[in-house]
Amino acid sequence: MLPKRLGVKYFVDPSVEVDLAKYVPIYQRWIQREWVEGLLIDVANYDHVYHGPGVILIGDEADYAMDMREGRPGLLYTRKRQLMDTLAQELDRDARLALIAVQKLLGEPTLQGISFDLSEVQLYFFDRLALPNTPDTFSALTSELQAFADRVYPGAQVALESVSSDTREPFTVRLKANGTFDVETLLANIDSTEAIAE
Repeated sequence: MLPKRLGVKYFVDPSVEVDLAKYVPIYQRWIQREWVEGLLIDVANYDHVYHGPGVILIGDEADYAMDMREGRPGLLYTRKRQLMDTLAQELDRDARLALIAVQKLLGEPTLQGISFDLSEVQLYFFDRLALPNTPDTFSALTSELQAFADRVYPGAQVALESVSSDTREPFTVRLKANGTFDVETLLANIDSTEAIAE
């Protein structure tokens, strides 16, 4: 079942201190130069909110954010409407776009020293009606989530866990792979499985 909205978050390495003020001009430049896919509209700065949504690059189809929630900063890509036919396609597409954004942040000269722990990814299913935050939802999606993990981290052991049992929260799953990974490898893994699927 496809959620109305889907989020993919890759976490900044815990040793890195995030200065949100630097992300406003970065995202403004992304709008001007159309550096990421989709129609980009504006930048919203919530750096005054403790463990909040951070700085958001607002788009028509999707948003990109340096998200600070849970006290764990990371690049959060949020797709705001269904674009693909299957959950597998949606997960691959959204993870790929999130990783491309990570890749661009790693290349930003004003963010020298930034790094991401790409062995971990968090998936947010923003659709409480179709996908409530319950053990039944986790059981129903486990096989598809494991298949996604196998595509992104082939050959690695990947642990899947539901992040919260609070039914007021969106259904959220954390995938944690053993090993270290770079963004180019993960993008190549996704692209190769997409090519096979075609």
